[in-house]
Amino acid sequence: MTELLLALVLGAPVVAQRDAGGFSAAGACSVRVLVVDGRGRLVSTRRASGSGTPAVVFHGRAGDVAEGDPPLVFDVFNPRGQRYQVLLGTASASAAAVQGGPARLDQPVQATMAVAGSSIALTSMYGRWRVVPRLEGQDRPCGRGQAFTIAP
Repeated sequence: MTELLLALVLGAPVVAQRDAGGFSAAGACSVRVLVVDGRGRLVSTRRASGSGTPAVVFHGRAGDVAEGDPPLVFDVFNPRGQRYQVLLGTASASAAAVQGGPARLDQPVQATMAVAGSSIALTSMYGRWRVVPRLEGQDRPCGRGQAFTIAP
C-alpha cells in the first residue's frame, strides 16, 4: 500500500508553490480599483455611487510570467460573496501605443465594469464588493484582492 501511495505522489503533476496567503509564488499579480466620475475621469477611490458612477475600472499587472502564459482576469464578487462577473484584462490604448504592438504580459491591463444603469443599480446591489486577480484557466488567485463599495 505504501508503494502505491508513493507512486501516486511521485507521478502527480507539480503544482506551483503558494505563500501563506494561498497565492501562487510564480506569476504574482496585482489589482487596483479606480472609479470613472461623471466627467469621464478616473478617480483613485474605492467608493462608487450606484446612480452617479458610470463604471469601475480595474487596473492590473501580472509579474513573473512567461511568453505564452494565460492572460490576467479579474473575478468580481458581489456583496453576498457570489461571483458576479469575470473580466478579461486588456491593454489600455495608451500602453499599446507606447509599445507599438500587442500587449506584453508584464504591462498593465485594465477591465471595466458598468455601474450606473446596470443591473447593479437596477437591483440595488449595494455594499462591499471585491475584485481578485488570477491568470485565466487557474483556480487560485495570483495576487491579493481589493475591496470597494458601491453605495446608492
